Amino acid sequence: MGRGALISLALGLGLSTISVADATPLSASRTETPTYSTDIQPIFNRRCIACHGCLGSPCNVKLDSFSGVDRGGLAENPYASRLSSAPRTDMDAAPNTAAWRARGFYPILSRGAVPEDNLSGSMLYQMVAAGMHHNGPGFSHAAAAQQRTQSYVSQCEATPASLSASLQSNPELGMPFGLPSISDSDFTTLKAWISGGSPGPDAAAVTAAEQPANPQAVANWEAFFNADDPRTRLVSRFIFQHVFLAKIVLTDSPGDQFRLVRSSTPPAQITVQPDGTSTVTPSPIGLIATDLPYDDPLTYANVGQFWYRLQKVTQPTVQKAHFLWELAPDDIAHLTTLFAINSGTGWDAAAEIDPPYGIENPFIQFAAIPAESRYRFILENAETLVGGITYGPVCNGQTATYAIKDQFWALFLEPAHDPSVHEPLLGFDDPEKLMDRSAIGNAAYLAAFAEAKNRLSPDGWALDAVWDGDGEDANAWLTILRHETNVSVLKGAQGGMPRTLWLISFAGFERMYYDTVAGFAYWGGDPAKLQTLAFFNLLRQDFEDHFLLLLPTQHRQPIRYDWTQGIGRLDLALIPFIGHDQPSRVTVEGTAPLDEIVSQLAERAGPHVTGLPDRLNPSTKPTVDLSAPMQGFDDFERAISTMTVLDQRPYLGLMPSVTVVRLTHGGKERVYSLVVNRAYASQYNLLFQDAAATPGRDTLSVYPTLVNGFPNLFVDLDLDSAPGFLSDLAAARNEDDWNRVTADYAVLRNTAQFWPFYDWLNDWNFTTRGDSAGWLDLTYYDTAQK
Repeated sequence: MGRGALISLALGLGLSTISVADATPLSASRTETPTYSTDIQPIFNRRCIACHGCLGSPCNVKLDSFSGVDRGGLAENPYASRLSSAPRTDMDAAPNTAAWRARGFYPILSRGAVPEDNLSGSMLYQMVAAGMHHNGPGFSHAAAAQQRTQSYVSQCEATPASLSASLQSNPELGMPFGLPSISDSDFTTLKAWISGGSPGPDAAAVTAAEQPANPQAVANWEAFFNADDPRTRLVSRFIFQHVFLAKIVLTDSPGDQFRLVRSSTPPAQITVQPDGTSTVTPSPIGLIATDLPYDDPLTYANVGQFWYRLQKVTQPTVQKAHFLWELAPDDIAHLTTLFAINSGTGWDAAAEIDPPYGIENPFIQFAAIPAESRYRFILENAETLVGGITYGPVCNGQTATYAIKDQFWALFLEPAHDPSVHEPLLGFDDPEKLMDRSAIGNAAYLAAFAEAKNRLSPDGWALDAVWDGDGEDANAWLTILRHETNVSVLKGAQGGMPRTLWLISFAGFERMYYDTVAGFAYWGGDPAKLQTLAFFNLLRQDFEDHFLLLLPTQHRQPIRYDWTQGIGRLDLALIPFIGHDQPSRVTVEGTAPLDEIVSQLAERAGPHVTGLPDRLNPSTKPTVDLSAPMQGFDDFERAISTMTVLDQRPYLGLMPSVTVVRLTHGGKERVYSLVVNRAYASQYNLLFQDAAATPGRDTLSVYPTLVNGFPNLFVDLDLDSAPGFLSDLAAARNEDDWNRVTADYAVLRNTAQFWPFYDWLNDWNFTTRGDSAGWLDLTYYDTAQK
């Protein structure tokens, strides 16, 4: 077995191996068996789910719940390249541990009567013990050097004996992998739990965790989703398919998060008392976890009826897969009005109101619902729905993110000016053509869209063709960031002027969403995934081209060629710009037409939508001496703003994608995210992205909060050291310079300061950002992978 496979195994279990003889004597352990919920899961949260809390955890070991720990690992790597599909590995895919064993999962725990045998038979314990033995402060970075590449090509050991034998010569792969060992007290607790048979949480703890803070709030929403009329049933199906990956927050059930699921059991029963009060009789959830959200739940569960339920989330939240849909009590009335459920106004009586399941195409499934209602739901929840595209279900996107650029702003067509709202079929006689993913099919869609646009807006679009959120809704302007293998979405115009902008239509959004989320099988083979990636590239180009149609015709092609310069046979000239000669009613007069039209759009939308001005990423820079002493946080922000949204800066090629800075002054701390926006000549180079890199065009954006769930580096500064950090960073020209910067200011992965800083940042995240916060991933922390 090769070293790469050993690294993958170590990654997979969050730990490493050492012989039991080298471990702490059992007599030194606590004698009572710790309680899982209060003693063990918190250790996993603090030290393990940083790499083992999401779909795609190496070796499929998930440590965010007892069911995940009990499931264990999988020797076969389902995320390696393959032509055919692999079995699903999300936790909903099998009902219990026995079913996972039938699917090939092996235990990482041992449960017998003899404590010593439980330790020697536990792969989990072997690897934690190795970390305790070898991962002291100052350990070598070398063991983690190839983690990114190896984790997707290697197989994992499946027995304690083979693990022990294989890793004897590589004990430095202890866990947490490539990070400092856990504390002595945590190790003692974990050892006592494993030696005591690794018991799970007791039934009372499970029941208590599953109870919502406000059962009435949950019951009210379940009553809405399950109202017994055909229009509500179709609307609920539409909503479910668009938010099934989101965490749902009910404002009147504080502290809880839920997910919308389909269940074989009915909702909780609401009983109204004579005095007008009501009681809620709970009902267990019989989860129906179909492969895809539009699959038939009745056939899957072999039942005659199903219900939509709100299932409370009891697992810890990981930031990399976390996005929210927030609901207030009055949103029930709003959704009822939005979809015209009671009146039926605008509903298509000729369309199927109870369409069959198994249809991926949303233009067929939901044709009966008014198109404007569907689109306005998308607009009002754009950040949430784009979150489905950017954050899930696979936390690590590998090459899936190649289709988008590192920083862009996404805007949306106003429904009154959207051809696909007025003509949902765009003149096609077959709605299947709207979801044709081929290059030819996409060109036909664009031609149909352009013809419908000409009919609706023969003089072209004006500024009012762009949805402005009525001056209040920041969903109207989204900032989307790509960080190598993962993506973030933020409300507002953040990060400074991006290299490109999107203008998304109703039909365009649905095509994108059903290609990348609702219809995406993460377990599928490479050919299907490459088809998704290729189609997403076409969609990106469509949305960029739609934005360019706002500009006068003479400016469109030059900007288009600047945005995507093209390389080799995949040159942009091969991608048609359909409708490029259509008129526009927008006037620009200066030498920077793109900046001018963005300024006009921002002025029209207003500060509540855009969040502008952006003090950290201004286009006009203040005059600041980076080495000058600073008196407060404002001085730091003015200084670093001189480094943002500027290209031709050599240090950008040395920095990782996301650097998180803690700045301390006067007993207070602030958190900043330094995000490098990398530039590529073409996004059509699907397999060899670095060949298209244009590092001279890279830029830096700074955000006054935590951005992304995959930090690459932590920097800990007080105000006195901040001028030195900015000066040294700006002066860095080569790897030696960068190594001096990190040695002087960064919290490296092999230092004693690492876990205290990580703990502080997670605490800050949950305290400051509340429901939006999750535990941070460390897969790419302080490694060669940016």
